[in-house]
Amino acid sequence: MIEALKEELYLYNHLRHLFLKEPTKEILNEIGNIEVSPENNDDVVTGLRLIVDSVKKNEDYLDKWIEDLAVEYARLFIGPANPPAPPYASFYLSESHFLMTDETIEVRKKYLEAGLSVKELYSVPDDHIGIELEFIYYLTGKTIESFEKGEREEASRFFEIRSDFIREHFSRWVPEFINNILNFTTEDLYRGSAILLRGCL
Repeated sequence: MIEALKEELYLYNHLRHLFLKEPTKEILNEIGNIEVSPENNDDVVTGLRLIVDSVKKNEDYLDKWIEDLAVEYARLFIGPANPPAPPYASFYLSESHFLMTDETIEVRKKYLEAGLSVKELYSVPDDHIGIELEFIYYLTGKTIESFEKGEREEASRFFEIRSDFIREHFSRWVPEFINNILNFTTEDLYRGSAILLRGCL
């Protein structure tokens, strides 16, 4: 199980960077060096392959592509008005589609229960996909770290918080978010990120 969690930690590390803000040159260079298994075609491998291939295809004009990605990131997730894939749980889970609803407060409580708080409180809502991925990444890392220290009870506690968060909250809204990305972009980096995220679910 720990080996599987280490693989997930690696994937969540990339996903949190890809969804929190537009990608940097450093992140893209790192992604371009990932080796993807040619045999397997599940969503994790398919998504990774699409992301890696898109970086390799654009590596000769990376600066221009980064500008294009920033524009596409804004169009998909920010707006100016009615972006096709709002990256906030409250948009999908509240009947009003408003942001900063009770759902956002519930997510904040989950962070606090795990001993975390959002660094830039109120600048980015706590239920932003990038911050929720950061939370899952943190819990995965703490599970592995506690287990390897022989702290089995603590490892179980972190793993249980992680499982509950994914099952009771994350998986309730992320599939629709993923579908919106796949329906509204032709940019392979974001299509691959969505497919990879679907595989992690």
